[in-house]
Amino acid sequence: MPTDRRADDPAQADRWWAGYHPRAAAPAVVGAAVASLLVWTGRWYLDDLSELAARFGALAVFALAWGVWPALAAVYLYRAATYTYRLTDRAVLVDFGFRHPPVPPLWLSEITEVRSGAGWANRLVGVGWVEIRTAGRVVRLVGVRRAAERAARVRAAVGQTKTAPPPKHD
Repeated sequence: MPTDRRADDPAQADRWWAGYHPRAAAPAVVGAAVASLLVWTGRWYLDDLSELAARFGALAVFALAWGVWPALAAVYLYRAATYTYRLTDRAVLVDFGFRHPPVPPLWLSEITEVRSGAGWANRLVGVGWVEIRTAGRVVRLVGVRRAAERAARVRAAVGQTKTAPPPKHD
């Protein structure tokens, strides 16, 4: 594919446009809630935690239980606001936001493999990942709702690109 063509070309037709799905944070939220609950109630049945609270004060235990929530919220908000995935008729365009280096377009004609999957917790909420491979790199799209369906769309677009006749130049 020519490298002089811009990836943000408005002439590219969108086939799919999505971002980090809110459900992707559900397993982390449940894990943090369980851990917080254990720390909050652990004083009644965990002697070591009770000793920690007596030594450093109840505020230390309170801060330990609540300290994870701002970090979890920051990660979720960053991903929800900045992770975008776009499938066009020519390429897969990926943006992971300002904290990550720019991802060059994954031209459909260069894609060699598309896989999808999910961890057991993410599978329960219907969210997973789509992994796209080219000859020189691998890009994993995380937090994708109905990942298998989205991977099938990318595969279909790749198949159409590879079977289409080359454009005629006048």
